[in-house]
Amino acid sequence: MPSNTGSHVISSADLERFARALFVAVGVAPAMAEEWAKSLIWANLRGVDSHGVLRIPGYIDRLKSKAINPAPKMRVEKRAGAIAVLEADRAPGAVAMTMAMAEAMARAREAHVGWCAARNITHAGAVGYFALQAANAGMAGIVMSASGPMMAYHGAKVAGVSTNPLAIAFPAGNRPPLLVDMSTSTVAMGKVMSARDAGRDIPLGWGLDAQGRDTTDPGKLATLLPLGGAKGSGLSFMIECLCSLTVGNPIIAPALEAGGKLDAPFLNGLAIAVDLAAFGDRARILEEADRLAQRIAALAPDAHVERIYLPGERGDSVLRERMRDGIPLPQGTWSRLIACARMLGVTPP
Repeated sequence: MPSNTGSHVISSADLERFARALFVAVGVAPAMAEEWAKSLIWANLRGVDSHGVLRIPGYIDRLKSKAINPAPKMRVEKRAGAIAVLEADRAPGAVAMTMAMAEAMARAREAHVGWCAARNITHAGAVGYFALQAANAGMAGIVMSASGPMMAYHGAKVAGVSTNPLAIAFPAGNRPPLLVDMSTSTVAMGKVMSARDAGRDIPLGWGLDAQGRDTTDPGKLATLLPLGGAKGSGLSFMIECLCSLTVGNPIIAPALEAGGKLDAPFLNGLAIAVDLAAFGDRARILEEADRLAQRIAALAPDAHVERIYLPGERGDSVLRERMRDGIPLPQGTWSRLIACARMLGVTPP
């Protein structure tokens, strides 16, 4: 592929205002637009550009087609002890999952653990954002989501399961929370989109083309490959059970029965919060988190690595750098955002 290495550097504050204005211009209420924009810029700040503002043009297309509801009537339909079910009414995924985690934390304050299943959300972005909401409140947080087939089930050459992101956040005493945020695929689809915007090839092993063959061309990738083979696809299968079957909103089976596609891009999400104080001495648990982090960081590094990073540390490091120097966006991403701004009558920063 031809290379497009140019980038546009912008401050996080300017980019957040720009993203918010784009959403408001297409009919999203300002408060929802602000929450949505904040989650995207959080991803860009941490170097997770695959789930940042490069997603906005696609979101705008879905808002205009009403696949994403700009004025959802979200409601908690059920509360039963630790469990709650949120009907999101096709809300912007970041808004719905923020509400789901808030509900899970409220359940955890009453029952020590909270499980909020969110039905009919849309693409939620980087789910670590929501897991950290629990960790920042002193709880452990777990978040996952389910969507349509886009990843091969181990042994198949076509899409059979989703990439089902999973995030776990755990608070610590004298350091930032520990965070794992991953998909069940070898790589998230957003990284393929990033490569396309930057004009770069992708490595072998990321995915297959429409004929089920390995490809290095992000424009030809049709199906992602599971992380760790059977482990990744098995985990994805079980996340569909936890997120979708429990709320009577199956995604994968109906999509496969319809030839692999769904008419509407609805998703389901799950937010779990755990009250660490229920285990006893919460301060001691946080001290042990610090101790574990210190011991792992002190391990002898491999000759090929600069340092050992704890879960979430690489993102913390990128965040400090980008808060200082600005967020670099591939020229392809910036050009698509400018095209959206022109279409919506929004003045870019």
